[in-house]
Amino acid sequence: MNKWYLFVSVSILILGFMIMPSTGKASSFSEAEKLVQKAENAASMLKWEISLEYRKLKYADPITSPNMKLYNDTKRAKQLADEATKNLSTQEKNILSARLASNVDIHLTRSMAYIDAIQSGKKILVKTDALNSSYKLDPFSAATEKAYHYLSSEIRKQAILLYRVYGKSTRDAILDKYKSPGEKARQSAIHVISSKLEMEKLQQAIANGIAKEELLFSVQQIEVNIRKVEDEKARALLQTQLDEAKKSILEKDMPVKDEFFFLSDLVREVVIHPSQPIIYALNEKKDVLAINFETGETKRLSMNLETQTIYYQNNELYVGLLKGIHSPFRYDQEGAIAIIDTNSFTLAEQFDTNIDPFDIVADDKSIYVSSGSGQWTTIQGYSRETLLETSEGHVYSESYIEMHPSFERIYSIDTTLSPRIVKTHLVVDGKLTPGYDTAYQGNYRLQKNMSISPDGKYIFNGSGVIMASSDHSQINMKYLTKLPTSFEQITYNLNEGFFYTSNKNNLEVYNYATMEKVTSHALSGNIQHIFYQDGKLIVVTIEELYSTKLPTYAIKMYKVEGSKVTEL
Repeated sequence: MNKWYLFVSVSILILGFMIMPSTGKASSFSEAEKLVQKAENAASMLKWEISLEYRKLKYADPITSPNMKLYNDTKRAKQLADEATKNLSTQEKNILSARLASNVDIHLTRSMAYIDAIQSGKKILVKTDALNSSYKLDPFSAATEKAYHYLSSEIRKQAILLYRVYGKSTRDAILDKYKSPGEKARQSAIHVISSKLEMEKLQQAIANGIAKEELLFSVQQIEVNIRKVEDEKARALLQTQLDEAKKSILEKDMPVKDEFFFLSDLVREVVIHPSQPIIYALNEKKDVLAINFETGETKRLSMNLETQTIYYQNNELYVGLLKGIHSPFRYDQEGAIAIIDTNSFTLAEQFDTNIDPFDIVADDKSIYVSSGSGQWTTIQGYSRETLLETSEGHVYSESYIEMHPSFERIYSIDTTLSPRIVKTHLVVDGKLTPGYDTAYQGNYRLQKNMSISPDGKYIFNGSGVIMASSDHSQINMKYLTKLPTSFEQITYNLNEGFFYTSNKNNLEVYNYATMEKVTSHALSGNIQHIFYQDGKLIVVTIEELYSTKLPTYAIKMYKVEGSKVTEL
């Protein structure tokens, strides 16, 4: 009995020790919690030290470095608390670590961001003072230019730190104190420095014999920049220098490489008047342009909808207008057609269509519109007199169409299928009637662009493939030959028996009777459109000017004598 009692007593004692809290652990957790509390108290004070509202009450200049002793004390208290939690149980450590993260770490991180911003801001102010001092001595000096670039670089480098500051009001105050003066100094100098650099480039271009038109275009650009200079003395000096440069350009007997002028618009679709020196174009907005390429006069007419395509017929322009984006899954279609009187260059009429306009051709009786949506869709014919739909033909969506000079048929070519389908749509008395496809579908690789020769004999495809254009279905669209190179644009000089094609900046001349290439010319710009008219080639190009990296559209004119193309 005594042995059993002893065994039970010992067992109870051992169990008691097992469930009794450890005095050492309790003491460790308690001490750790006290250190966490100290860190939390310090962080709470640090929180206010980087608050704009608090600093306005405490400091004459609120946007200055915080109390670094408080920051360092908080940082040290956090380190001591971290050390104390290392030996705790996982559960206890997680509890205290969560408090440190929520109540201490966040304020240390925000304080560090504030301190970094103040230091970065001071670096910007040093560069700002340097630019202001140099500009005051001489705005045109190399030292001013260098100080400008140093400041610009410093702002780009340091601004990211300024924007990391917590709290919108505090962040805005720091930006106002440090970044805003730098930006103001840059703005005061930027137009002076850029105008100075452009003037230097202009002088070099004059020395290099750059074409007059390009030089005068640069003068216009520099004048715009000079007008933005706020400093009256600097502006006057720059304008005097520019006037002298302009005078030397006008007076000096400088070689003119070719006759051309620059456009202020980005040009898309373009057609030419058959007898007058006028190009009609769609720009990057909703405008239709009438550009006289002899005088440089440009008229513009704004449409109420986005423009898609343009076609000239009988002193009228037909402009396709969009009411939605092209989509093969858009079956509920709508759009509009604007009719512009070219004599007065005014909007004569506009009517709605139940088709999404993609391409347009016309004859004396009707307007024909291909659809840009709906996959297998239609070409619709509209009476020019009543503007009502009168007929339709079947095509795939986004097909280009070309009118035969006889007005007896329309050719279409799709832009999305493979292989491409070339199709003839017969026209009888201004109405579309059933047509037929080419028998060579898929036999020859074709590109999207297509052109009918003015005499109606040939169909030229951008791939170089030439097909017959005939009244007889057995001959019509029959493969004849292929040019040695593909082309993007084509125009014809049948009076002298030549035609001209373009690819990028290359202009190639062909004998129309033999289809053999005669010669080629490399032009300065990237050719977008070419037209032949009255012994001249009128070329719309994208130029890379010495004075700007932006694409600049220009209209150039070249004298043509058969295969010989010379600069005017």
